[in-house]
Amino acid sequence: MLNKKSTKRNTATDHHAPKRRFINQLEDPQVQGWRSLLAAFLCVYSHLERELLTRGCSISRFQILLHLYFYGPQTQSELGRKLLLTRGNMSMFISRLRRDNLVQSVRTKGSQREKCALTLEGTAFFESLFPGHIKRIKKMVPVLPPDMMNFLRTLSNATCD
Repeated sequence: MLNKKSTKRNTATDHHAPKRRFINQLEDPQVQGWRSLLAAFLCVYSHLERELLTRGCSISRFQILLHLYFYGPQTQSELGRKLLLTRGNMSMFISRLRRDNLVQSVRTKGSQREKCALTLEGTAFFESLFPGHIKRIKKMVPVLPPDMMNFLRTLSNATCD
């Protein structure tokens, strides 16, 4: 029969065992790669968003404007899929963009589906943001070698489809 003291010691020892296994998992090269990729992304993302927010625009809002500017009118569902936003978030963003007169609803020839399109004000707003945003990206992000770009595209396509 075990006494209470030895039971407590075993419980304390067992308590640290998972932590040691988890620490070993953190040292795995793939996990370290993911953590480095995430840290770099968060650093760049937060810097770029801070800059955009001084102009009244979040990264998500900017991405919606970018897609509408370069690819033309799209449904909320199409935008949400491309930008990895939920229907609820997409709906909220589009409502706010409409309220701010940056986006309008349109129907294109041959389609009964309502699509989102930039207003003239939305186009002008995006065009005022884009050059400075690209300049900041070029300051922060080095030119990546083609094999790294291919790897990142493969990773994105494999995990986001």
